[in-house]
Amino acid sequence: MEAVTDFANAVVLLLNFVVIPGLAYGSQLALGALGITLVFGILRFANFAHGDTMAFGTMITILVTWWLQSQGVNLGPLPTALLALPAGILLTIVLLLITDKTVYRYYRHHKAVPVTFMIASMGVMFMTNGIVRFVIGPNDQRFLDGERFIIRARDFKTMTGLSEGLSIKVSQGLTIVIAIILVALLFWFLQKTRMGKAMRAYPGNRRQDRGNNPGHQHDPVRINA
Repeated sequence: MEAVTDFANAVVLLLNFVVIPGLAYGSQLALGALGITLVFGILRFANFAHGDTMAFGTMITILVTWWLQSQGVNLGPLPTALLALPAGILLTIVLLLITDKTVYRYYRHHKAVPVTFMIASMGVMFMTNGIVRFVIGPNDQRFLDGERFIIRARDFKTMTGLSEGLSIKVSQGLTIVIAIILVALLFWFLQKTRMGKAMRAYPGNRRQDRGNNPGHQHDPVRINA
């Protein structure tokens, strides 16, 4: 019996300090990797500005969260930031459309090589990074509210009688669940919708088009539409 208890304590310890934090952090990285993969897979260039684009969306979400909290708006046990996410997403889309029209479209029109797009994205990266640092600063920002834990270590010890406690934060649970939902929705979009299939087919169509008409290049916005 003692060996079983020791094994259970070891499993809880592993879950508490390795598995759950690793899943939460890995889910954040996976969401960032999805955007990088889509841009590289469709447009064939490494977008160095992707991380700072995410930072811009996070900044907007934090600012809107602070405003909602100042107005007394909340989601009870859930973070108010969930209400601010749509604003962060919409303004990030606007930022991406602006940078595409003012920066990347010029290089597409002049049939620039991928390394040129990569260097241009570094300029966009520094610009976006400067905006975020100017508006909200480089320091950690506190904007969480609601319940902090789904399971507290002390409550887990009381329920199980184990000496090791398991704690799961609300932010960790939400990160993992949202990542799973978004990955599933993206898979469905790319596999089942007309626009998703066009996005998947575009790189092959572009290579074939260049082989048949070396002097002509389609606009990827028109292809996707």
